[in-house]
Amino acid sequence: MDSIAEQKSQFATRLRVVAGVVGLVFVLFVGRLWVLQLTRWTTYAKDAVANRTEIVWEQAPRGIICDRNGVVLAENRPVWTVHIIPADFPDDQEKADEIVAQLAGILGQERSVSIPELKEQISEICQSRGPEARPLPGVGEDVSLRVVQAIEAHQYEMPGVVIKQNSQRYYPHGELASHLIGYVRPINVNLVDYERVKDFCYPQSSSAPDRLLNIDKLAHQPIYTLNSLFGQEGVEASYELLERNGKMMPVLPGRRGYHLYEVNASGQPVREIDSRPPDPGATVYLALDTKLQRVAEQALERAIAGTKHTAAAVMMDVETGEILVLASKPSLNANIWTKPIPPEEWKRIHNDPRRPLRNTAIAGEYPPGSVFKIISAIAAWQTTDLQENTTFICDGAITVGRRHQRFECWKHSGHGAVDFYKGMAQSCDVYFYQTVLKAGLSSDSIARYARLLGLGARTGIDIPGEEEGCVPDKEWKATVERDLWLTGDTLNMVIGQGWLTVTPLQMAVATAAVANGGNVLQPRVVHKIQWPQWLGGQVEVLKPHIVRKLGVAPETLARVRRGMRLAVTQPHGTAQAVGGLGVAVAGKTGSAEHRADRPTHAWFVCFAPYHHPKYAVAVFVWEGGHGGTTAAPIARQILAAAFGLERGRHVSAPLPTASD
Repeated sequence: MDSIAEQKSQFATRLRVVAGVVGLVFVLFVGRLWVLQLTRWTTYAKDAVANRTEIVWEQAPRGIICDRNGVVLAENRPVWTVHIIPADFPDDQEKADEIVAQLAGILGQERSVSIPELKEQISEICQSRGPEARPLPGVGEDVSLRVVQAIEAHQYEMPGVVIKQNSQRYYPHGELASHLIGYVRPINVNLVDYERVKDFCYPQSSSAPDRLLNIDKLAHQPIYTLNSLFGQEGVEASYELLERNGKMMPVLPGRRGYHLYEVNASGQPVREIDSRPPDPGATVYLALDTKLQRVAEQALERAIAGTKHTAAAVMMDVETGEILVLASKPSLNANIWTKPIPPEEWKRIHNDPRRPLRNTAIAGEYPPGSVFKIISAIAAWQTTDLQENTTFICDGAITVGRRHQRFECWKHSGHGAVDFYKGMAQSCDVYFYQTVLKAGLSSDSIARYARLLGLGARTGIDIPGEEEGCVPDKEWKATVERDLWLTGDTLNMVIGQGWLTVTPLQMAVATAAVANGGNVLQPRVVHKIQWPQWLGGQVEVLKPHIVRKLGVAPETLARVRRGMRLAVTQPHGTAQAVGGLGVAVAGKTGSAEHRADRPTHAWFVCFAPYHHPKYAVAVFVWEGGHGGTTAAPIARQILAAAFGLERGRHVSAPLPTASD
């Protein structure tokens, strides 16, 4: 009896253990269901949706770039590309081979096609059986309308082979303003760009249904993929993205469209759930005037024809800082970047000593020569006791120091008695030497006003690639040259020589400040942005920005302006080339030495009209000789076009044979 009782007790114990284990499993099971259903259901729902959906993206048209008058400078031209849809391409090898042979025959009418290579390309594409049409590289890109018609005529015989129309960047004016406009390349050409922007997303949109926001790719849509185009230079680069309210806003890139498919376990589409057409990017209106830009570029091309020289011209609105002309020669047709460049062509461009990829107007750093006397004059009037009737004698040269170092005037016979206005009009070097030796103008004062006028630093123009130039001083020489600053260094600097270098854009900014009464403006190439509807649809007009007030006496600038005007009107003025134009011009010539055995660089800066300044112009021609005979006639043609005057052809004036 005891044995039976003991067995019953053991059985009951085991039963209770089993019941406890079953109960615990049940509790764990219910708890897990509670976690899945009530706390993490959104995560698993999103995963479920993601597993049964596929998104096919559509390229968005890039925003258009226009000049100030609406002339289109960068647009999108349609291109046709052969695509393969893996989900629709036959699995049957015999049928697949028939399609490959038929497609090769169509494409082979216009380009060389290898059937084995074509078969290999299609096989690689079809490794994924998804619904997304993938481009056929090489032979299938940018096909003709004839090929398009042939493929569409045999559409039912070639399932999985389709034609898709995409857009390719197109610059209808070729080389015109190509440095300013820039170009685009696929972002995967420069993965550094992609790494920098890969996490930027389009602004959130509330238009998508709630059920679609569970899909990460729709809730947070990246602006860029490895197939995206990306601006590399000029406006294409600087207006790729802008910061607005602490976030990066796409400007020229459009918003990609999409097709959302439900797919089966094999990844093949069952039905389309949702779609959105692609939206274009913003339209960017430049301050540039295409007519004036063409006049400037043609004039520069004539000036350097038959040489290996470079040249540049800038025209700036003296009140707003807007750039109406930014010309650099030589240049390249921006359309070359829309396709891969053959290695031999790239080598030729890269080895060209004229550096056609460089925007000379903003990145060329050169000694300014006598156009710098505008700045030296401001420094002299502000920091010395110079008077309008102060006269110095020019015998053609001066000697300085114990070694009797000789500093010559460009006019070796001398100018005789010279006051400020004659010194400016005839660009007398000796007069400016004497502002240092007798009036007490210092290198520190020259450097200070040069920097106040924007030299020695980037102007902040809204395109990339700008260089700073160099404004040397005692500290600079001690650091770079490891030597003391000498009087001779100041004498070179006061006439725009020595280590001093500037860009054409910097000289345009400085000239505009002289013309407008002392406002140093930030130059700007974009006038306004027309935002697309998906980004609000507003028109944003960019406002002028005054970098600083020069802070000099009004009579100082008035004297400098008058000296520049006399350079045009006096019988022996060096800027007579812009006289008799029909609008009063004030200008300053420059012939900058850079090598003793080579011709001087030709410079010219000016503003017009004299009494109510509207535009400032700077022209540079590498080894162009004398500013009055090479650079000034180019400015004349630009001004003539700007004011609607006669064609601006220069009739030879009685300029000195070695004029500045």
